[in-house]
Amino acid sequence: MMKTLITGAYGQLAKEFIASIKGDVYSFDADKLDITEEKAVFEAVNAYKPDFLINCAAYNNVDKAETDYDNAFKVNALSLKYFARACERYKTKIIHFSTDFVFPGKTEKVPYRETELPNPVNKYGQSKLEGEKLLSSNYENYSIFRVSWLYGQGTQNFPFKLKNWAKDKKELKIAEDEVSVPTPTSLVSGIVNKSLDLKGVWHLCCKGFASRYEWALKIAKKENISVKIIGARQADFGLPAKRPQFSAMDSSKLESEIGVKFPYWTEFYE
Repeated sequence: MMKTLITGAYGQLAKEFIASIKGDVYSFDADKLDITEEKAVFEAVNAYKPDFLINCAAYNNVDKAETDYDNAFKVNALSLKYFARACERYKTKIIHFSTDFVFPGKTEKVPYRETELPNPVNKYGQSKLEGEKLLSSNYENYSIFRVSWLYGQGTQNFPFKLKNWAKDKKELKIAEDEVSVPTPTSLVSGIVNKSLDLKGVWHLCCKGFASRYEWALKIAKKENISVKIIGARQADFGLPAKRPQFSAMDSSKLESEIGVKFPYWTEFYE
């Protein structure tokens, strides 16, 4: 029977995998497995000898990473080196998730393909890119799925935050100049479960793209949120970390490889 070890167990993406993966599933969050400690990683892998290690753990506080890069690097990058070393003995397949924030953003609205060179504009993106490099340079049996604007069961996503913000405000300002692809965690887990034999780097997100403002309007309509939503610019918020203005990704390579047609992001709001 297939054995799978999942990290970041309390997160929205891990929850989807825990519910959908067949076979024996061993899931851990930071309180049970510190992935920044090499000894702890080796002990976990040696104890369960998994066929697959699905790494859903991440340091994803984009703004805090600007001043807390050491911790962001340990979680998003250094841990991948430990996973690679620990998994080599058992030839465990490592499935890791990266982000559209490895890209700097475009002026023309043409989604990024896997062949385009990353160049992050913030520390969070840099830590995720370093993770990609440490995994690919230390191991062969891996797949990296770059995802964007994930939302699912949990509080660390834009739809949940929007609903929360709307509780005590009459109007909300949302950025019109930050564009990517809203993607449900259910889609990611479903596609990854169909892609277990793949290796290398893949883009995995819905078709199409939207600004934060456009997405907010869709969420408000679906959830019957009556707050007034006003378009704004990223610069209006004075956030510590710079965001790419257009970082949408093209998943057609993965679509073609597994023979599955991906939905448009808007289909989940109809």
